[in-house]
Formats: sequence, C-alpha cells, structure tokens
Amino acid sequence: MSATIDDALVQGDPIAVEQLIADVLCRAHATAEAVNAPDEARAILQVAHSFADELATTNPRFDRMRFIDAATRDPS
Repeated sequence: MSATIDDALVQGDPIAVEQLIADVLCRAHATAEAVNAPDEARAILQVAHSFADELATTNPRFDRMRFIDAATRDPS
C-alpha cells in the first residue's frame, strides 16, 4: 500500500485517497478471485464503480478507468 489511511486523509491529498481505496479494493478483489468466488469479485467491482462515481463528483479530472483498473488489476 502506498499510503496509510492517516497519511492520505491528513494530507488531504485526493490522489493518495484514491490510491488507498483502489489498493484496498484490489486486495479484496484478488482474494475473491484466488478462492474462486466470482460473485464476490463482481460485488467488489460494483463497489469500485460506486467509489468511482463518488470520486468523480469531487474531482472533474478523475480518471475513472484508471481507478477501476487499479481496483481490479491482477497483482502478479
């Protein structure tokens, strides 16, 4: 993880917050895939889209596709 929750929130850095959220979602998504739980993996993808919706309202330059990719990428 590139930042801790405290670091991201205290600094008020939107990029750090986005990355922190994407990292958490990515770990959860990878875990769901590793245990062959496609329903859970899809649910995490839906959560990633929900976060992307919210983040896009606070930052007009938010890169939705980059965020979704970071939240669901294969860590290998």
